[in-house]
Amino acid sequence: MNQSAYNFERCKLCGELTATPRFRLAENWIYACRHCDFHFLDILDDEDKENRLDDKARSYIESRLTEGQYLHSERVEFIARHTDLSSIKALDIGAGLGQFQLLVRELGGECLGIEPSSLRRQYAAEKFGINLHRELVDSPFWQDNFSRYFDLITLWDVIEHVNFPRETLQAAVELLKPGGLLCLETPSRDVVSYRLSLKAHHLSKGKFGLYLPNFYSTARYGHKQIFTTRQMENLLESTGLNLVAWCHSYVKKLFPGDKMIVSARKR
Repeated sequence: MNQSAYNFERCKLCGELTATPRFRLAENWIYACRHCDFHFLDILDDEDKENRLDDKARSYIESRLTEGQYLHSERVEFIARHTDLSSIKALDIGAGLGQFQLLVRELGGECLGIEPSSLRRQYAAEKFGINLHRELVDSPFWQDNFSRYFDLITLWDVIEHVNFPRETLQAAVELLKPGGLLCLETPSRDVVSYRLSLKAHHLSKGKFGLYLPNFYSTARYGHKQIFTTRQMENLLESTGLNLVAWCHSYVKKLFPGDKMIVSARKR
């Protein structure tokens, strides 16, 4: 979607026309909503072009192939506490290279994946033999053919990247069976570094944002919004989900992690 077609004064979370540019980030602004305090970047992604997977792109993907790979097994363990994966029908939104999808299949489940990046889809097919779908979750392909079909839907480090998080989550919920499980992982705005950055920005009258540029990215598929715990709880509730489990790290730490890791069931 062309960003000029969207009025960023309309909050992407609550929908009210109460958002204003608050924090400067290079050539863009982080908007803040006066009504619900949601923070989001004034940039949207257009639909990805069908680029060819060449040697340069393949080399780049392979250089990052193992980044966060250990998380997939921890995610499977997290889900297994709440549902049986051996006969499950699952959808992984923002599937990347399909590695989580492979793990679910190895456990006996059925798992489909959505990945908007054409290069990652091509690499997943070439490397792992996985067919990832380009159609986004709110498209007629999913909404017309898979309504109330899935037992499990996952969004691992995805909701902060999408153009419209409420619409994306609502579309995902439509594909869940009643009682189905939705799991997501996303950065938390409640961390000390974010709060310190807001304080520094205020005290410097906007000249010094400290760590704010680390939370957002103007790159394609970059971080467009960061949620507080309360905002995420309200979003889950308003889209027809009941919270099942919530943690900030897959392993116990002395201090909480910087993520929100959530599972919720469809009412």
